[in-house]
Formats: sequence, C-alpha cells, structure tokens
Amino acid sequence: MKKKIKILLVNSYSFDTIYENWKKNANPSHYLMGKIELDQTDEFEVTLLQHEKYKWLNRIGSFLKLPLLDQQVRTLFQLRKYDILYFPYPMSNSRLITTLKSLGLISTPIVVLVHQRVIDNPNKRSFSNWLARKSYQQFNAYACFSKNLLEKTVADLELSTKEAAKKFFHIRWGADHVFYQHLKQPLQPAQEKFAICAGTQDRDFNLIIEAFRHLDYRLKIYCTPATAPQVDVLPPNVTVDTSWVPYTQLLEEYMNSSFIIIPIKEEVKNKGNTYGLTVLLDAIALGIPAVMTYHPYVDIDIEKENIGKFVTNNTPRGWREVLTDMISKEEQFPIMGANAKNLYKTKYNSLIFSQEMAQLFKSVCPLGGRRH
Repeated sequence: MKKKIKILLVNSYSFDTIYENWKKNANPSHYLMGKIELDQTDEFEVTLLQHEKYKWLNRIGSFLKLPLLDQQVRTLFQLRKYDILYFPYPMSNSRLITTLKSLGLISTPIVVLVHQRVIDNPNKRSFSNWLARKSYQQFNAYACFSKNLLEKTVADLELSTKEAAKKFFHIRWGADHVFYQHLKQPLQPAQEKFAICAGTQDRDFNLIIEAFRHLDYRLKIYCTPATAPQVDVLPPNVTVDTSWVPYTQLLEEYMNSSFIIIPIKEEVKNKGNTYGLTVLLDAIALGIPAVMTYHPYVDIDIEKENIGKFVTNNTPRGWREVLTDMISKEEQFPIMGANAKNLYKTKYNSLIFSQEMAQLFKSVCPLGGRRH
C-alpha cells in the first residue's frame, strides 16, 4: 500500500461546522477547498485542524498582534505528522508560522490559496507592507483563482519572474460535483417571475434597488441586517429579507428565479478580490443565468460563454439598460442555463479543482518523500 501525502488544513474560520454540515448534505464540499475530494483518492489524507481549542492562547495572540495564535501553536506541535501545511485563507492565521519559516526553523512546505489581494496598498513604502511581503513570500506554492490576481500578487510581492514561475499556479475553483445534481428542480415555474440577489459586504444593494425602481420586474434581495440596503422607500417590486436563510433554502429560491444578480460595489471591484465568484459558481452549477458587475479578477467570461451579461457601467442607469436587455431576451434563458450546466460539468466543479490541487501538492511534496 503506497504512502499517502498527509496534509494539515488550517483555516482562519471554522471548517469544523462546514464539515459537519457537508456530512448532513446541508452544504456543498467546495466550501472545504478540496478536502473531501482529495480524501476520496488513494494519494492524500487531509486533516482539518480544530478551529479553536485554547482560547487563552488567542487572547495572548491578540495582545501580541498574532491573530489565531492557538491554531498556529497547535500546528507547530504537529508538524512532524504532516507532509504539507495548507492554508486556504492565510492572511490572518499564519504570521507566527511564516516568521519561523523565514528564520529557517520550519521546512514543511506550505500551500496557500490566493483569492484576495495580499497587500491593501502595495505602492505604499511602509514597515507593515515590508512585513506583509516578507511573510507572504515564505509560502512554497500559491494556488490563484484568477489569472489577473496571480499577476497582481506576483507584482505586489515584488517577486522575480523566475521565482513566480516555480511557485504560482492558476487553479479553477468549482462547485461540488455531486451536491447540486441531487437538488430537486421546481415542479412548476414560480407564479411570478423574479430576479434574485444575495450576498454580504461587497454587494451594492442600494444600486440594484435604484436600477429596479423603474423596471416592471420583481427583485428579491437576501442579505444580513448589517449589510441591508439603506433606502428610504423600497419600490413595490423589491423585497428585502435580512433573516437567516439556510443555504439549501436559498438554492431553492435561486432555482425558482429567472436569473441571479451579482452587483459589486464600484469602490471595491478593482481592488484585487474574486468578488462574486462563489455566487457565480452557484449559478453555473444550478444552470441559472447571471447578470454581474464586470471586474477583472473573475476569469469566467459569462458573455463569451453565453450564460449571462456583464454590467460595465456600474450605475443605476447602466444596470437598468442591461437588465432591460436581459429581460427582453427571456426566451434565451434556457439556452444560457444549459450552457452554464455544461460549464459546471466540464470546467468548474470540485473534482477538477481537486485534481489541479493534487498536482500542485505533489509538485511540492512528491509521493514517497520523507516527512519534514
């Protein structure tokens, strides 16, 4: 029996609950960033580090400006058990680890996901930016969800082309390849056609409400109380739900909708994050057309793939024009949906993502390699 590559997955928010929900079929596997699919092979064993065990360590960490110190200390005590450390969100939970690695005290390879900018203001010459670069340069492999984000990260970290070619990989994140196929499609169309918009801080709900104010079409918004739109009077065709809605219930609403809307705030869309990608993957997996604010850090060209439309003029007028055009082409929605489903099956699913990640992991730790 060949030796498996052992990976310790360390995340900055609790994967424990997500894993339990996945086992109950309450959420998809891709929220665990490849763990499920890698475990199902005969080459990998992925262990989730318990999110929090010693709260007092985190209190000390907060005082020392080392967030999630508890995780990092427990990781250090388990290094010899694993071939690779895997950080899907390394911005806040790897500072001690990277410091020790920069001093040559850790040799275990570290793989990270890149789906958001690593330095807020890369042109600013400051000690905090120098420290952030030094920290982020310690990783052995970077799996980037976007080609433009890959290029931006290399530039922001001031890495050489040669070094970047060795460490940076473009990876396609995709939705659970099983979960969505078992969802029950609506037995009959919704009584009244509607578009749907859901999300949190990066969504511009105020903008989209103004766009719908003069449209003869319903819009349903799902958000949190903290991100609720600040509008004095809602148009009669718009509803806002700030209650907690289970993910499976939200998916039912998606499946009943005509199309999904992803409006990204103008002030954040060019900062270097893959805003909207998670919901776009939902739309693709469900076979629902999408209308989305165009920004350069999502690779999927929804217009080229004929699964929806981009909004380049990110204003109420710009959105209204695109939405009016979208609604007028309602007969094309089934074609867009079929195209989306095909993308899900052939390019953007969790099985393909895990296969690409598997190649990356093997590149930093070949099978049969010694323990670090």
